[in-house]
Amino acid sequence: MRRLTLALGVSTFGIVALGGLGGCREREAQPAQGVGVGSALHEAPPPTEPSRMYGGAQGSFVDLVASARHGVVAIRAASPVKSGPAAMFPGAPETTADVALGTGFLIEAKGVYVVTTYKIAMAAPELRVVLDDTTEVPAKVIGRDVDLDVALLSVDRPRLQPLPLGDSNDLKIGEWLVVLGNPFGEEVTAAAGLVSSTGRDAAGSLLQNRGMGFRTFRMFLQTDARIHRGNSGGPVLDTAGQVIGIAVATGDRPGELSFVLPINRLKEVVDALRDHGQVARSWLGAKVKPVTPELAQQLGVPTAGGAYITEVVPASPAIRSALRAGDVILRWGDHPVDHRSLPWLVAATPAGQAITLAVWRNRAEIGIALVPERMPE
Repeated sequence: MRRLTLALGVSTFGIVALGGLGGCREREAQPAQGVGVGSALHEAPPPTEPSRMYGGAQGSFVDLVASARHGVVAIRAASPVKSGPAAMFPGAPETTADVALGTGFLIEAKGVYVVTTYKIAMAAPELRVVLDDTTEVPAKVIGRDVDLDVALLSVDRPRLQPLPLGDSNDLKIGEWLVVLGNPFGEEVTAAAGLVSSTGRDAAGSLLQNRGMGFRTFRMFLQTDARIHRGNSGGPVLDTAGQVIGIAVATGDRPGELSFVLPINRLKEVVDALRDHGQVARSWLGAKVKPVTPELAQQLGVPTAGGAYITEVVPASPAIRSALRAGDVILRWGDHPVDHRSLPWLVAATPAGQAITLAVWRNRAEIGIALVPERMPE
């Protein structure tokens, strides 16, 4: 097996952004070759390397879906609400009322919790979750992040089996994805498609000094798999059966683009959602750019990597530390960084928590202490 190392980039603008944890992983399966995908399971063309797909069944994701269905749940309201999945069927008015809200899935985060979108979780004051065995249990929203459109729910049910989480930084354009849903608590649905865009470079150009400019679909994964109100909030799997994202619905028309929140974005905030119910993001105040092989040679950096500081912003945490233009940030605490991952790591660090940076300056590595501050509103 070969290691995939493409990173889901975030920013060349390191002033304010979210954090980005997670390294590379050994993929258990490789994507199929070929073009053209359907929105339904049987429409996907047969992979050219079936033995490397999950389950090994040529032209089918049946085994993958069967192995993951235990972790897919339906989200319901206690009483009917309008504009849920029931309203998307042909001929149904937008005002159709039903208890169905959308989909969620089980994750392990020092306990098993349900993840869904913020929009679904906020659609009704009282929520219920339908498990794979059709058992319906009460659910409580314990954390929400409107900027990422995610919510964390707790359910009082023992021995639940969470889905394994993958590394969305590993994804490449052209890989297969499978979107699972269960909008009505009756049957797990599936849609297959390709990774159309990783969003790794586009997001950073939209980051703003105030910090909230990152909220754009250009930072999301894009796929031609069908995503709608029914499977919104559901898990998006790679061919190894690991969750690499959360389905995000933008509309119900077949021609509309489908977006996926990379699972690494959830990993970065899930502890804060569980422990504090929200995410308080930090900022650094340093503009950065990539360390190319040429720049690494010029600066004497042992290997190409890190984030090269081009400017330190006035009245920022960076300028209050010893950072300066021309430095290369190699590590944020224990985490190696580049120009993409640094802003996400900064934002995920609690404000006021001192951290030591490994910085390359004058052809030597030094340590610099810094205290991140809360991102300006």
